[in-house]
Amino acid sequence: MSHALRATVVLGLCALLVGGVLMSAARAAGVSEAYPPTGAFIEVNGNRLHYMQTGAADGPPVLILHGASGNLHEGRVALEAELGEYRAIWLDRPGLGWSERPGGRWSPQREADLIAAFLQSVEAEGAVVMGHSWGAAIALRLAMDHPDTASGLVLIAPASRAWVGEAALYNRATRWPMIGTVITRLIVPTIGRSRLEDGARSAFAPEPMPENYVEETRLPLILRASNWKANSADMSRVNLHLADQETRYGEIGQPAVIIAGPQDSVVRTDRHAEPTAQTLQNAELVLIEGAGHNPHHHHADEVVAALDRVLAQLP
Repeated sequence: MSHALRATVVLGLCALLVGGVLMSAARAAGVSEAYPPTGAFIEVNGNRLHYMQTGAADGPPVLILHGASGNLHEGRVALEAELGEYRAIWLDRPGLGWSERPGGRWSPQREADLIAAFLQSVEAEGAVVMGHSWGAAIALRLAMDHPDTASGLVLIAPASRAWVGEAALYNRATRWPMIGTVITRLIVPTIGRSRLEDGARSAFAPEPMPENYVEETRLPLILRASNWKANSADMSRVNLHLADQETRYGEIGQPAVIIAGPQDSVVRTDRHAEPTAQTLQNAELVLIEGAGHNPHHHHADEVVAALDRVLAQLP
């Protein structure tokens, strides 16, 4: 191959890559425009956090933490109506949805510190914390490190023990130099949307995914580069994070109810929910036959009943 031909091929490939990146950037901008912030922003320790409050302003405060890849609407869509008598606080976890995440290596400890400061800022110290999946791991950390801030726990399909499974390759690769940029700026915006519905449907199995789930929960926000990178940073180190904190669960004395489905194919109930219920000082385990990884959508009544049992134990 001549030098001229070789240069032409390289230029052509560069043009294709630049064109692809520009098209992907347009798609990412479209996601932001299609799913703008719907709540309020508050600055906490120099970080802008996005949240919503619904229900009774004078009701018992309940903080709801969504899981990996999600945002505050994931829980809100399932539970807002059922939590009308409570002061329900829906938070985009730092780095997800429209909330900022501080720089540096992130960890559940740092996240719990920031969320504790957030609860102080919105005058909701002593809230019951409800966490789903990875949000449950953060709720547990909050209960350990800031017991005065989290008065009780409702954990839904919790990811709480090490060895959730090896982090998917794309999560690890997102952190690699150059390759990570290609993933977040080109691949994710281009093909990510087509994979969201299949992934969500799989998480609900064996129960059906609710109609319009992807749109109503604003799940495509995960395709924004900042959100994808934050989520990948969490999931690429998920086992290390959980190994670091699971030995401390015996310190947690707040009342807790853990809700899980024995057929959960995302986070094994016998490896996470069941041993965690045995380790906490004051925990009740509720197993829902036929439920998958998102029982709060099809069994909201069980979630509210669990919350009421936790509240009944508070001073």
